[in-house]
Amino acid sequence: MTKKLHYQYVLLQGSYYAVAACFIGYMVPVLQKQGFDHAQIGVFLSIRAIFSVFFQPVFAQLMDRFGSKISFNHLIAGMVVVSMAVTGVQLLKPSFLGTLFLFAFYGIFTFGMVSFIDAMSTLYFFQGKQINYPVARGVGSLSYAVSAVCVGFLVQPTTILFAQFLLFIPLLTAVLMIDSIKGVESTEVTTEKMMSFGQLMKAYPLFKFFLVAIVISFIGKEMASSFLIDVYRAVGGSSRSYGVGSFILATSEIPAAILFTKLSNKLGIYRLMLFSFFFAGLRILLIMLAPSLFLLNVAQAFQMLGNGLFWAGNVQFIRTILPPAFSVKAQAAVGVCYLGIGSGVGSMMSGLILAYTNLTTLLSLAALLSFLGLVILYLGKKYQPTQVPIMVKEV
Repeated sequence: MTKKLHYQYVLLQGSYYAVAACFIGYMVPVLQKQGFDHAQIGVFLSIRAIFSVFFQPVFAQLMDRFGSKISFNHLIAGMVVVSMAVTGVQLLKPSFLGTLFLFAFYGIFTFGMVSFIDAMSTLYFFQGKQINYPVARGVGSLSYAVSAVCVGFLVQPTTILFAQFLLFIPLLTAVLMIDSIKGVESTEVTTEKMMSFGQLMKAYPLFKFFLVAIVISFIGKEMASSFLIDVYRAVGGSSRSYGVGSFILATSEIPAAILFTKLSNKLGIYRLMLFSFFFAGLRILLIMLAPSLFLLNVAQAFQMLGNGLFWAGNVQFIRTILPPAFSVKAQAAVGVCYLGIGSGVGSMMSGLILAYTNLTTLLSLAALLSFLGLVILYLGKKYQPTQVPIMVKEV
């Protein structure tokens, strides 16, 4: 393992998830306090995710085409700068239409940048500069946890957005400090490298099942997460107790990151992904049944074996089932599925369901969809590869 690079990458992940606590964890409370209702907030979150769906593949294709000229550092740095500008505009409290445009920009430049940060680790790996991704992702979870607790004390939306703006600065610094990384050039023929997403899923069926499972499961996850602060309020909680719950949620992911390598060696990455989908569904079910703040926080801890394993393992899963020439495109596709489609559909559905029914109905449907994702991934088992050739050279 390249120690200096590893520590730089840990800092990069930590910086991203510190600011993510604001633009993901606290965006709903901010919008609520700015006067928007459930349905409007669902539209904003959905627009953010939909634009992420459209533009992540565009960025991935551009990096495929111009990867030898444009580094991922510069791509992500550009996304951060635009994200800071969008945050600054949101501080001005724009109208519904103005906020709609802002969330389109959040989707294009902010929401999906983590896919490219994750892809950087894979590119370093294929250039022989190994880093411990699960540990880096675990530090990201810790960073999210600490940031979530701190931001929970910032009651006003203006102070939360200002904190978000400031937290983008260390992220920008981290991505410019880390070793510059460009694309991976495969020794396979160019036409194969330029394979479209559709062709890629057809050539590697398990990848297709994985993406569909992510979409379905993360629709359920987002339905449960978008208005989780309302669940806390329903059992007597507040913004601060929601911050504590977010802390428990994020810190529970850290043991999964630490134990990931041992678990993967013992059980295999495919079984580990199945476990993650199962416990993700179980967590939502327990949230629905929790009658008190204490038990609600206990349910949050099941994130360790749920999405905690997914965050730590999805990059390795991609490495296992696909050749390296497709790593960036595949990682972008995973991001599209959980940050884009899953989040977009889940956000829209959660806003509409909550506007016309109640939290119990919302969480019941969320749990059902999450378990359905598990079933879909299990059905892809027959396509599990035994080995994927690695044929790369540095660009």
